[in-house]
Amino acid sequence: MPVRTLAFVFLSIATASAFPLGAFSPLTASPLNCVPRGPLAYSSHTYRPSLGLRMSDFSTVPPAEAYEKMKGESYTYVDVRTPGEYASGSVPGSVLIPAFEKSLTGMSPAPEAFKQEFQKQFPDKSAKLLISCASGKRSTVACGWLTDLGYSDIVEVAGGFG
Repeated sequence: MPVRTLAFVFLSIATASAFPLGAFSPLTASPLNCVPRGPLAYSSHTYRPSLGLRMSDFSTVPPAEAYEKMKGESYTYVDVRTPGEYASGSVPGSVLIPAFEKSLTGMSPAPEAFKQEFQKQFPDKSAKLLISCASGKRSTVACGWLTDLGYSDIVEVAGGFG
């Protein structure tokens, strides 16, 4: 086995044993990318131990059901992607409130700006809201922030817009 392959295998095993539940490790780009791997892996739509979120705090629906909620139950679709992503395509009638911002190292959470803008646009904590991003990771984080603020009718769109 070539030396490079052995080094990668060693680092992979060492990192997996040192960080078994996906905590921040030197091989990950950011703490938000740290999710459990292997037999203990969790979907982004069940439990995110690295983010401290429980799905009991909000519900998740597939895109087709989200559409029905918008159409029949007067839910508002809130897109938490970046303005550039939103400009490249969005749900008609949706509201853009970015939860993360692009930085030199990738995507960085912007909880205070997000919470402030969200409360300004949606002062009613019982508003019916669908929360979505590109893949479901940022919307999961945003839903956690919103439940912390006391919003009671938050529904995450599974898998996001992407």
